[in-house]
Amino acid sequence: MDFSHYSDEPVQMAVALINSIDVVTGDDKLQTPEDVGTFIDAWGSDWFDGDRRLSDSDLHEVRALRSRLREVFTATNEREAAASLNAVLQDVSATPRVSVHGKRPPHLHFEPEGGSPARWLGAVGAMGLTTALIEGGFERFGRCASTTCDDVFVDTSRNHSRLHCSDSCTTRESVAAYRRRQRAL
Repeated sequence: MDFSHYSDEPVQMAVALINSIDVVTGDDKLQTPEDVGTFIDAWGSDWFDGDRRLSDSDLHEVRALRSRLREVFTATNEREAAASLNAVLQDVSATPRVSVHGKRPPHLHFEPEGGSPARWLGAVGAMGLTTALIEGGFERFGRCASTTCDDVFVDTSRNHSRLHCSDSCTTRESVAAYRRRQRAL
């Protein structure tokens, strides 16, 4: 029985938020407050109950949060990852509360009601990553092994063997390795 609804979509949302900036090229998908709103609508349209009138301050806070969540993936051990997550959870006032909404049975939420976008994203994202750390272990947190990418991922493969953030990076690296072998012949 899964007692946490923070084990799937919130993890994917946190990874998508972190990867919304390409740290190799600097290409940022969060250029305006409206981009933050679009991101929230894509991930929390039924869940986010905060103010949807976003400002430049909200954009700045979400970008700062994104950097702080990336620290979980750049940590060298689970103690550092846990410390990063605990700091975010404390800063966003992630306090458990029982929520009853929609057709779902009662469940826990940790984000503040009516909070800012950054606080909501911080609570949901950090709780998702916390659940992944507790249930899967630190070795599940990865950064893409591609030479042209530094996106992050949570490895859900059965044998903990994932090396790349996406099938595109896996394919690109395989093709590059094949071409290097062909040139060496």
